[in-house]
Amino acid sequence: MRKHLQTRCLRPLFFSVSSVLSVACLFNSSADAQTIDYLRDVKPMLAEKCFACHGALKQKGSLRVDSVAGMLEGGSAGASIVPGKSGESLLVQRVLGLGKKQRMPPKDEGEVLSDVQLAKLKAWIDQGAKGSADEKPEADPREHWAFKPPVKPTIPAGAHPLDALIANTHQAKGLTPQPALEPRLLLRRITLDLTGVPPTLEEQEAFLKDTSLDAYEKVVDRLLASPRYGQRWGRHWMDIWRYSDWYGLGKEVRNSQKHIWHWRDWIIESVNDDKGYDQMLREMLAADELYPTDLQRLRASGFLARQYFKFNRTTWLDDTIEHTSKAFLGLTLNCAKCHAHKYDPLPQEDFYRFRAIFEPYQIRTDQLPGETNFEQNGLPRAFDFFLDAPTYLFTRGEESQPVKDAPLEAGVPKILAFKPFEVKKVTLPLEGYLPSAREYVLENYVALAQKQIAAAEKALEQAKKSGKGVELAEKSLAAAQLTLTMYRAQFAADRARGTPEHGEWAKSAARLEKEVALAQAEEAVLKADAKTLAAAKDAVVKAKAELAKPGVKYTSLRAALKTPASNLESGSALLRPFPETSTGRRSALADWLTDRRHPLTARVAVNHLWGRHFGQPLVATVFDFGRKGATPSHPEVLDFLATELMDRKWSTKHIHRLIVTSQAYRRTSSSAGASAKNLEVDPENRLLWRMNAIRMEAQTVRDSLLHLAGDLDFALGGPSIPVNEETKRRSLYYVHSFNDSQKFLSMFDDALVRECYRRTESIIPQQALTLANSKLSLTQAQRIAERLKAVGDEAFIRAAFQHVLACEPTSEETTACLEALAEWRGILKGEKNLEARVRADLVHALINHNDFVTVR
Repeated sequence: MRKHLQTRCLRPLFFSVSSVLSVACLFNSSADAQTIDYLRDVKPMLAEKCFACHGALKQKGSLRVDSVAGMLEGGSAGASIVPGKSGESLLVQRVLGLGKKQRMPPKDEGEVLSDVQLAKLKAWIDQGAKGSADEKPEADPREHWAFKPPVKPTIPAGAHPLDALIANTHQAKGLTPQPALEPRLLLRRITLDLTGVPPTLEEQEAFLKDTSLDAYEKVVDRLLASPRYGQRWGRHWMDIWRYSDWYGLGKEVRNSQKHIWHWRDWIIESVNDDKGYDQMLREMLAADELYPTDLQRLRASGFLARQYFKFNRTTWLDDTIEHTSKAFLGLTLNCAKCHAHKYDPLPQEDFYRFRAIFEPYQIRTDQLPGETNFEQNGLPRAFDFFLDAPTYLFTRGEESQPVKDAPLEAGVPKILAFKPFEVKKVTLPLEGYLPSAREYVLENYVALAQKQIAAAEKALEQAKKSGKGVELAEKSLAAAQLTLTMYRAQFAADRARGTPEHGEWAKSAARLEKEVALAQAEEAVLKADAKTLAAAKDAVVKAKAELAKPGVKYTSLRAALKTPASNLESGSALLRPFPETSTGRRSALADWLTDRRHPLTARVAVNHLWGRHFGQPLVATVFDFGRKGATPSHPEVLDFLATELMDRKWSTKHIHRLIVTSQAYRRTSSSAGASAKNLEVDPENRLLWRMNAIRMEAQTVRDSLLHLAGDLDFALGGPSIPVNEETKRRSLYYVHSFNDSQKFLSMFDDALVRECYRRTESIIPQQALTLANSKLSLTQAQRIAERLKAVGDEAFIRAAFQHVLACEPTSEETTACLEALAEWRGILKGEKNLEARVRADLVHALINHNDFVTVR
């Protein structure tokens, strides 16, 4: 079962020496009966607590504690352990904080040893400090496999590269691969895998009739070319990149952003277009710097807009750092916030240098063509706003303790500094920093003004017919017409920024603003009652005075709204002009991430692709390729795919095709008939002598029910659908947030909102109850049965098995189904639409079959 993995950094815990000694005494009272195992009980503890400062990467006080020999040799203060005498051992004295020396590990390096850990350490020393005969010191963390660039292995001519590499492992272990899956189930596997819905009966029959040698490859190409592929694999990337619609309290946005669905649509379109993975990263991290006027690409910076948290900027940036490093680098850089990383060569400074890359960025929502109401629509995107905001290291990660005398420059982890991190300031074009100068913005406001003019003209016409309110209607029409003229002048002034014509247009726009204000004030006088009349007349006087000296200051068309940097930013602070430059830090990050020499980016990407095809990734810890993470099950396969991705212009479709056309992918998932050697050596199928059976993801379960009934709407894009609304749209279009979850999807382990690098895969009674009793299951079973026009019970049973499960029923299954149909007819005798009912019941039973929710 796949399990969702999480990492966390724990703050120091403090307790008295007396409490430690009392627990140690209790532990030692049974020490004679319990022998402490060094490799099991002591070394892992030292690795967690001590190796960061006294291991291969760093040796404070010239001391290494990553081997018994190193502890016996000691450092500048002498031997750190005295076998048989824990009380005389410097190591024990230091971890207890005895004497005038600081207790180890220091407060800024993590938590001290627990009571039980201290007791075990003392007992191990008192028992003679016995180690392992073949123990070697810790390897240099810089030599860790993931920090070295992938090298493409040699592949025999004519062989499928993945099969050749997997076969090497099989031969070395004496494993015999299982045979290929039968064609109908293979078609179901590949169709579900690439599009998220099962094949139709027509597609099954066409595949079975195609006797050409490349019949399967043609299916693969057809599925990869389908828009359904982007919806399926777009949802996978949405998991990894933490897609979430906005959530907060009531109408208050506290997390993510409104209209973030534009980013979701960009993901799907990019996947369908086979946009290079490297290019996707560039756009998500720095579209505003690289393509500042391209609305289609700017949608990608929803990745950064999603990180938004209203009440604490540090929390916001912490999430940005953690999930940028996990998603793209496969590193837990977040573990270096409070102290140096305990396992990887990532000093605390690396965390804050990485933070400095993102320090200036903020979020705004740009107006889109055809819409001036930001509540209805808009484009949430990132941009650099606080250009000179400093980044300080926080002592022990505490925001209240910044080291202000040493601000940090933007940078990447030094272990991965294979080239200089060069930041170049970006000068933005006019429409990049002044969205009101975009042509479509004027068109939006012209359309708005024309609607107001049309409404005013209609009101005037009615007033003339009735003989009432003619003067007011005339004033309203004049104000609306003048407003249209003002919009044009404001736009022209903005477009003329930096040119000799700007001054004249600015004067015109300023004067027209005052004229509109006067017209609106005069209109208000006609609308006023006895209580408001005096104030309305005063406003007219003030407006006339303003018009007498209009000046050159004017208001630009409102074309973007800045999201508050925090709950404290409001009012005029939100109306400050956008900077004409951007720092260039995020484009430098994108350039570094997608460099051909980077050892992690491509590996992390292909590991995710492989894991979703095979149900188990090559590196089990998908967001942690560091030393704490798992080693690759097939390192050569991982490196081949990583180099192949980069060599083929980062085409993910190419990697998909490579994976699914391998024999490894096409094998049966059954272990029936497998050799005893296979079951003995590799019972969990880590070495892929068969395929893995995979439980359908939540979206696939729901979409499959609708698709089998012919009801699924494959339309692409658009706003998210409320979770309580019934829809035939694909499931990924439902609102997905911490506040809102679609109940059916939640039952089948929908993606977690805060992070979902791998989906959980539970087996709970509620899932069976949902398939058995939900309105969706019952309704779709009836609709599916209606589609199957087979004549006779046996023909219907066969068609139902083929359509729902993509397999032929066995003779035993056919007999059982015939008996069930007969029994149901007896029970429901006399009921209206009896035959339709019993057929629907049979389909419903197949929907509840384990093979329906399992990809075999």
